Formats: sequence, C-alpha cells, structure tokens
Amino acid sequence: MLVKTTGIVLRNLKYGESSLIVDIFSRDLGLQSYIVNGARKPRAAMAASLFQVMNQLDIVVYHHEKASLKRIKEVTPHTVYQRIPVDIRRSSIGVFLVEMIRNTLAHAESYPELFDYLADTFVQLDSQRNDLTVFALRVMLDLSRYLGFQPGEQIHPNEVYFDLQEGTYRASPPEHVHYLLPETTAFLAPLREPLGFEVTLPGFTAEHRKDMMDGLIMYYKLHLDQFREPRSRIILQQVLSS
Repeated sequence: MLVKTTGIVLRNLKYGESSLIVDIFSRDLGLQSYIVNGARKPRAAMAASLFQVMNQLDIVVYHHEKASLKRIKEVTPHTVYQRIPVDIRRSSIGVFLVEMIRNTLAHAESYPELFDYLADTFVQLDSQRNDLTVFALRVMLDLSRYLGFQPGEQIHPNEVYFDLQEGTYRASPPEHVHYLLPETTAFLAPLREPLGFEVTLPGFTAEHRKDMMDGLIMYYKLHLDQFREPRSRIILQQVLSS
C-alpha cells in the first residue's frame, strides 16, 4: 500500500553501481530501509543529495510489512537546513546525534512523539544557538526519557553522586564503579532543561563535558542491551575542543 509520511534520514549506503540503501525514521512507519534505484546517476529523478543524513523529507512509499527493503515513490524536502551544512560544529553534533538515534532504535515501530522531538531537535541545531558545546548532552538526556530510562530527580541537596546503574542520585558513592562524581553530577539538573531554552553553565569546563559524555555513554550501555558507542564521538570531542 502507499503511505505518505515525513521522515529523517539516518543512514545512506551505496548499493551497486548507482543505487542507494537509505534508513529513514518516519513519523508513521518508524525505522525502515529503502532502496532507491539510480539515485547516484546524473539527472536522477530522486537524486542522492536528497538523502543526506539528517535531511527531513516528505515521502510517499510502497509499504509492505514483510519486505525488508521497501521502495519510495515520491520524495520532496520537508525542512532545508541553513547552518548545519556549512558549520562543522553543528554538522558534527548532528552526525553524532544521528548515530546515537540509530544505535538506540532497535525496532521498526511508529513513535510519533519521538519523531516530532527529533525533527524539532535538528531544527533547533540549525538555529542561532549559543549552547552548542552542551547541545548533544541535553539531547542524550531527553532521548533517555523517550526510551524509558530517564534519570530520576534529586530529592535532597546532599545527594551529590549520580548512580548510572540505578539512574538515581545518592548521598554516597555506590559499591560499583558506574557513577558520576559530585563535580559532574552538579551539572546534570541544569542540562535537563527543555531544549527550547538555551542554558548557560558557569564553570562547566571541557573536562566536565568529557566526564559527562563518558557518563551518559555508559548510562546508555547499562540500560540498552543493543547500544553501541557512536564512532563519531571522537570527532565531536575534537571539534568542540578546538
């Protein structure tokens, strides 16, 4: 059957001499893989440039539940980014987030609320923001909420350690090694502010950012069996530190 929906490109792979295989997370169909024949040919009806990672597209697809590779009938741009393609910081953050998303979506299920959040996230990334150094951290915390393992709330001021294994604050270190030290835990609550608002974190250094990233990557590993650490993380750290 034909389905019209909006999607975000999460991966594209060259296939054969001129085709692409594209992973798209769409609002109505979830994560699906599509083959686009001839996309890399000159003057292709559906050009490869449309399927760049992060692109938001309006698509009409032939959807068959049992088919592992589906086909696209029509495609048009839904959102055209202005800054992401020309700003290495924004593009590096975006590539990292795409890899995070792809590594956490294990099933081809529709999740409209998550799709709407992610679509807005990339629009936010493309906008005029001053908090790019912590943008990925904030999205990682938000994404954990949609995936069902968001951190608990700090109840008492003396709870200065964050237990990554349990997802809770503690007054003393847990017996295992997976926790954030107080100097890093102190920044966790401010980073959970809604993404629509920019945050300023006085005293939040590059070392704090690295420790927080290490901690959140471990948090995902502890709570998602299939999670793989994004390879683009190293590039992101280098770009944000330059």
